[in-house]
Amino acid sequence: MSEHEPTPCDYSRLPPELWGLVVECLQRTDQRNCLSVSAAFRALARPLVFSRIVIHVGFWSTQELNWYRLTESELQLIKWRSIAAKEILQYIARDAQFAWLVKTLSVLAYQRPPDGQSDLDFTGSFLVPLDDVVTSDHIPKAHIVSALESLPHLRSFQWYGSRPPLSSSILDILVRTAGSSLTELDISGVVGLDEDASPYLAQFKSLQTLSLAGNSNHFPISTGYGGDSEAITTTCVQHVPDTLLHLSIWRDAVRATPLRVFSVLHELSVMNPRSLDRLGVLFAHCTQLRSLAITAGGANCESEVLAALQAAPDALPHLTMFKLVLWGEAVVTDPSPFITFFQNKKGMRRLDFSLNCPLDRMDAYTRFLDVIAQLPRLEVVGLELEGTVFCSDHLRLLDERLPLGLTGLLLKWSFPSVEATLVEQNWANMLKKRPSLRYFHVLDHIQNLDLRDQLLKDHSWNLKLVGYGARIRSIERDRVTSESMYGPLWSDAAIAFELAEDFGCRDWVWLLQYHDWDRFR
Repeated sequence: MSEHEPTPCDYSRLPPELWGLVVECLQRTDQRNCLSVSAAFRALARPLVFSRIVIHVGFWSTQELNWYRLTESELQLIKWRSIAAKEILQYIARDAQFAWLVKTLSVLAYQRPPDGQSDLDFTGSFLVPLDDVVTSDHIPKAHIVSALESLPHLRSFQWYGSRPPLSSSILDILVRTAGSSLTELDISGVVGLDEDASPYLAQFKSLQTLSLAGNSNHFPISTGYGGDSEAITTTCVQHVPDTLLHLSIWRDAVRATPLRVFSVLHELSVMNPRSLDRLGVLFAHCTQLRSLAITAGGANCESEVLAALQAAPDALPHLTMFKLVLWGEAVVTDPSPFITFFQNKKGMRRLDFSLNCPLDRMDAYTRFLDVIAQLPRLEVVGLELEGTVFCSDHLRLLDERLPLGLTGLLLKWSFPSVEATLVEQNWANMLKKRPSLRYFHVLDHIQNLDLRDQLLKDHSWNLKLVGYGARIRSIERDRVTSESMYGPLWSDAAIAFELAEDFGCRDWVWLLQYHDWDRFR
């Protein structure tokens, strides 16, 4: 027999345990397809497919919506989602075996009330917009409550958006049914007006992950509901349990966070504080921190950041992930203190650097890239490249500094002029030197770095996901011709709510997080 001839194999003889490992590694769409293969595959795929239930309420988009000029398909989608959500919640409540499978319940809520009804009327039911052509059922809040009461293994609860708002009654039922088992709570600072969530937070005995900040895309919707959301967040953070390992907070709630919480955290995200003058305190007390993410726009940002770095260059010894995204008046012109800060952090895997600073001078550009040059384990990188003219020396230095083991790369690009000798093929050649690269995303202010066609043409490595501004598509292969092609365009919601199940990798979710990709249309 030729060594190239396939050896016959009876796959039915493989034990279920091995098939279970195979199904677990499949993409989510393929796992869903396994439900229709056979009874054996259905039994293996069912716990994976239904471990996370997503409930859509209304219609979410990063674009301003005219609710009375939605297309027919959009109105039909709202109606279908309303019916589907109602049915799945009822099914959870009446089928104990199915409820046993559910570990995560996520609600994506962005819902405008009909004419004559204010947001304050969102109490007993979750309403959907009415239209002359399409009318929809409502989703009573009682369905959410009944489902929560029926989930014995719930570990994660997420509520994104504020229309309708997350009411304290839902937090109350969460405490009573999952107070000892819930490990993740993501409520993005959203509770109903005049409702205080803080008494409930301390009652979650096993809580490890708490997000009160959302991200730069869906959080503005949350704050748009009204009320003093910052005061609510500040009050909540004062009552978080001691079990927390991951915390995401907004504005100056960082000032109200007890120091005892900082001392055990592994991951901390601080979104848009008015000042970074407390950064030195974080460095001193977050001794166990593995991941730090900061977005800021204050005018004094540079002096505050550099003061903290220079005062404690050996702080955060366990850090493996660092994100600093500056905007507005915030800027850091000298990256040299970061080089000193990172020299003892050889375990860094993820680094996202947006210093909001032009890099016209080659020495400034070189020092900026020197930050990543000394990190041998770096796999995920985000960089803001801003200047006047991008030339071949810029690309050469970028090629020299970017690690060859890169798996994810995001470029925030703002060079109005590009040297004529530099073409898309030069970029593609640079990227192909990194055979492990799976995700590449460009946020292009100038719209002169569009590599999508070239990447598809030269797709001879394992690139899986390509983003350009607000558009993300996977790279697929035609089953007949084996040629590469782009899959369907992702929805705004799939990107904005940053679901790891959609991205397929937590590294990629982290890379895009806190960037205003919706401005790049």
